[in-house]
Amino acid sequence: MVTSNYFSEILSDNLLQDWVGQIFRERFDVNVQVEFSEDHFCLIFSNKDHYVTINFTNNGRQAFFRKENTLSYISRELISETIGWEIPNENLVLFGVTEIDWFIRKENHAFTINYDFISYMIWTLNRLEEYGVQSEDKHSRFELKDSHLFNDELYLRPIVDEWIYFIGNILLASGIDCKQNRFSYEVSHDVDKISRYISVPKTKFVTLFLIDLVKRPQLAVSYLINRKFFFDKESSNTFDWLMDVSEKYGIISKFYFIPASTSFKFDFRYNYTGFVKRLIKKIDNRGHEVGIHYSYNASSKSHIKTEWMKLRKILSELNIPTDLGGRMHYLRINFLETLRQLSIVGQKYDNTLTFHETGGFRCGTCFPYQPFDIYNKSILNIEIRPLIVMEGSVLDYSKISIDDDKALYYIKKLVFQCYKVGGRFSLLWHNDEFESEKKKELYCQILEFCSTLNITKQV
Repeated sequence: MVTSNYFSEILSDNLLQDWVGQIFRERFDVNVQVEFSEDHFCLIFSNKDHYVTINFTNNGRQAFFRKENTLSYISRELISETIGWEIPNENLVLFGVTEIDWFIRKENHAFTINYDFISYMIWTLNRLEEYGVQSEDKHSRFELKDSHLFNDELYLRPIVDEWIYFIGNILLASGIDCKQNRFSYEVSHDVDKISRYISVPKTKFVTLFLIDLVKRPQLAVSYLINRKFFFDKESSNTFDWLMDVSEKYGIISKFYFIPASTSFKFDFRYNYTGFVKRLIKKIDNRGHEVGIHYSYNASSKSHIKTEWMKLRKILSELNIPTDLGGRMHYLRINFLETLRQLSIVGQKYDNTLTFHETGGFRCGTCFPYQPFDIYNKSILNIEIRPLIVMEGSVLDYSKISIDDDKALYYIKKLVFQCYKVGGRFSLLWHNDEFESEKKKELYCQILEFCSTLNITKQV
C-alpha cells in the first residue's frame, strides 16, 4: 500500500516529473517543463515565442489516501463567467476537496489553480488506490466499490482527460498553438472459445462430448457426421462476420488468442492444431490483428514470459508479426505486478483496464499512455490502452436490457464521453457472444454510432 508520506516524497523525483511532461507533450505536442518545489507543481508550456506558466496548489492531495471520498465540483457556468474557457462536461471534478474558496487566478502569463490536479493525475493513471487492496471478487479483480470513482458514478467520466482538455483551452487562449486530438475507436475480441469440440484438449473434449450424448445427442451426432458443417453453424464461429463488419467501417479487428492453460476450469479452451493455425493465418491475411490473451493465472504464477514466447513462436512460423498487444483473461490484472512482467517481455500494449462490472474509465482516461513504476521510479516500457467497455459488463454483470435500447444508450454515453475529449473508445466483444441476432444488431449499432462521430479512424 502506498502511504501519503511516500507519495509526497516521490513527487520531487526527476523521472516522475519527466513522465508528467511526457503525458502533456503527447497530448498537446508542445514543449513543457515540469517543476516541483515548495510542495507544489509548476508547468511551463512554450511554443515558438509564446509561453504560459500554470501553478497548482497542493489542495486535495492529502485526501487521496483517506477512506472518506471527499468531492467537489467547479461548474461550467462559473468557469465560463470568470474565465471564458470551455470544459467538456458540466463541471470539473475536484476529488479530495470538500469546498473551495477560489479556483483560478491569472497574472500576466501565469495562472494558479487551487487544486493539485497533477498529483491526482499521477495517482489515478498509475492506479495507486488499488495497491494493497484485498479484493472480495471471486476472480480477485479490483472492484468498482473500492474505487473513489464509485462516487457520483465518476467511472462514467474520463476525469483526467477533462482536466487536460481544460488546460489545453488555457494554452489556446494564451496563444499556445497545441494539437487538437480527434475521436477514434477500436474493437477487439478475446478468443476464449473457437469451437465446442474441434481442437479442444482431449480431457475437455471427452467431458463435453459425453455430457452432450446424454443431454444434447443431436449436437454430438451432428459433429460426428460433418465437422465442417458443425463448425459453420456454431455460434462461436463469428470470425468472418466480425472481419466483414470491421472492414465495412474501415477499422481493424483485434483477435487475442490464449497461448496456454493454467486453470482447467477457466482455460483449457483449444490446442494449436492445424485448424486453429489456419484460422489465425486467415485473420492475418485479411489485414486484421492477432494478439495475446494470457491464461487465467499467467500473471500470479509468473507465466507471462512462457506464454508470450509460445504464441510468438507459433506466429513466427506462420510469418505473422510478433510485436503483440493483448489483454489479461477475465480482465484479471494486478496493476504494477502484471505490467512489470509485460514490460519485461516487450509487449507492445495492454488493453485490460476497465471496471469489469460496468465498464468505464478506471484510469480516468481514454488515451493511451505509459505507466510509471513508483517503487522503482521508472517509466514502464509498455503502453496502456484503456479498455472502455466489454459486452459482458453491460449485458451480464450490469444486466442492462438489450431489448429496449437501454444497453445501446448506456454504451453510447461512454462513446460520447470519449468523443467530447477527443479520445479513443475501445470496445471488447467476445467472438462467442453473438448467439442472438439482437446482439449482432447491438454490435453494429455501436460501430455505426462511432462511425458517425469519427473523423480519424484508429487502426
